[in-house]
Amino acid sequence: MFQPQTTITWGGALLWLLGIAAAAFLVSWVLTDRLHLRRTPYVGALAALTAGLTGGYVAWSGAGAAWWTTRWAWGLLGAAVVGALLTRLVSRLPAAHAPARVRGVAAAWEGVVYGTAEGLLLSVLPVVVTWQMFAALGWTSGWHAVVAAATALAASAAVIVVHHLGYREFRGPQMRSPLVGCLPLSLACLATASPIAAIGGHILIHLAMLRRGIELPPHTRPGPIGSTGAAAIGSADPPVTARPTSA
Repeated sequence: MFQPQTTITWGGALLWLLGIAAAAFLVSWVLTDRLHLRRTPYVGALAALTAGLTGGYVAWSGAGAAWWTTRWAWGLLGAAVVGALLTRLVSRLPAAHAPARVRGVAAAWEGVVYGTAEGLLLSVLPVVVTWQMFAALGWTSGWHAVVAAATALAASAAVIVVHHLGYREFRGPQMRSPLVGCLPLSLACLATASPIAAIGGHILIHLAMLRRGIELPPHTRPGPIGSTGAAAIGSADPPVTARPTSA
């Protein structure tokens, strides 16, 4: 599991978790539902917010570079395995238009940047912060570890839900789609004790959705969510530079 940070108090970790949840909701609700920001600038704002939260938490906790490099090989393996399973799920979703070749700006911005931001915000931060909160209490061994792990996953699920509630298109039964897509990545992060598992897996899913022609939030096309298949795994306009291929 994650290396306990001795400088962390459970109260401080709890405040971080509440702040992450609040920020996750506000960034999607204010920018997409209230200000109607299009996806391209929205991804930049989301990435900036997530970078700030991540950098702030790593500095506050004193984790340093080890936060990224510990068990990196397990993280890569987790990203590959879970990413492959969820990519297969994406391939079975209905596509809104012809599959596309994803490369250049689309792959970098909506695949790598967007996927990294969501992987950190929805999976890595809530899981790590919750685990460290239990570590501060000395509850990460024996049966306490099971409780800590279950609570970390529940915290991630809560952040996934509040973040997607900010998108108008996810307020309803469609909410189970991002849960099904994102929670396995949170589990991979927890099991490997590496943020790479969730980040890499989320990037793979975003790229798979772009190739499939599935729009990521915030949506620009009219119609119900089921018509685009969006968010069955995560969240992004139509691919920025992706070009449909002939059937």
